[in-house]
Amino acid sequence: MQNINQTDPLSPSSQSIPQQSVAADYPMDGDFCVTTRRIMIISPWPASLHSLVGELTVKCYDVLLFHHADDSALNLLQGDLLLIDQTRGSMSGEEIQHLRARGIPMLSLVSEGTPPNQVGSDFIVWPSSMEALVERIQSFDAPSSRPVFGGNDQLQHKDIRMDLKRMVVSRGEVRIDLTKTEFDLLKVLLSADGSVLSRQTMMDLVWGDQYFGGSNTVDAHIKSLRHKLGDDPKQPQYIVTVRGVGYRLTD
Repeated sequence: MQNINQTDPLSPSSQSIPQQSVAADYPMDGDFCVTTRRIMIISPWPASLHSLVGELTVKCYDVLLFHHADDSALNLLQGDLLLIDQTRGSMSGEEIQHLRARGIPMLSLVSEGTPPNQVGSDFIVWPSSMEALVERIQSFDAPSSRPVFGGNDQLQHKDIRMDLKRMVVSRGEVRIDLTKTEFDLLKVLLSADGSVLSRQTMMDLVWGDQYFGGSNTVDAHIKSLRHKLGDDPKQPQYIVTVRGVGYRLTD
């Protein structure tokens, strides 16, 4: 007869299970990002940029990686910077011109000794120090020294003005620096002329109808846009939340 007081060596109660926090396996580096900028990287060898992607993520960049310039998703997404890996001359001049035509700032990674006339003015030799590359990327975030306004293609609501040609926004006489996504969201709202826009409509117009992110993506960018405009959502001067639907401009 088996002794019922004998401890089963396989029973959970008889084993010493080390207690370890699950979160300990996932280091949380960097600060919480209230706002982000989007970088789209095109490289046939993305593994070589793994450390750069990690560094940019910590510094509040949303990083999207593409193996080829003809990826159809590139035409559906907006970005603040295109980072092109030209270290092995993988992209044709025609492809480069097509990317430049999108109007998104572009920085090329080139190998040492590459003639500047093959890559344009915005390039950096790679490999180089990570710090130097990140500083160069961050330089694209700096405010432009161009005049605040000029040209006829403008949208306006109260004291908020948008110059579509120069992609410049001001509140009164003060220049407001927006990301490309924030600019596009504000443009959609200004163009709607007070009509209510659903979150889905805004996602389709700004990110494309093949973007599958949640509607909270719109809410997060609207929150950032309001902050930069100095708009209080409880007493809005510019953007009104239509509960359960989306957003519109104030009357």
